[in-house]
Amino acid sequence: MSTNNSRSNCPPPQKEANAKAKLLDLLTPREKEVLSLLARGYNNNEIAACLHISKHTVKNHVSNIYHKLEMDDRTQIALLAVRNGFVKLD
Repeated sequence: MSTNNSRSNCPPPQKEANAKAKLLDLLTPREKEVLSLLARGYNNNEIAACLHISKHTVKNHVSNIYHKLEMDDRTQIALLAVRNGFVKLD
């Protein structure tokens, strides 16, 4: 199998990024708050404390974010949030 054949099956990175960015509109305002904190590197316990909600509720929000963004990697979700302005890097 050649490298060229496998590349043709992959969407261009920018096209993929634009598609994922559109999925951010599916998030509720609370999920966006959780996403913002997640992208800043907060763990679930810290997010719960910041938002005055239970750890279980944070886990539910994170699970919903994974599902809506069609991703299952916390780092990739954080990167998507940074790239789309949810978090400003200092």
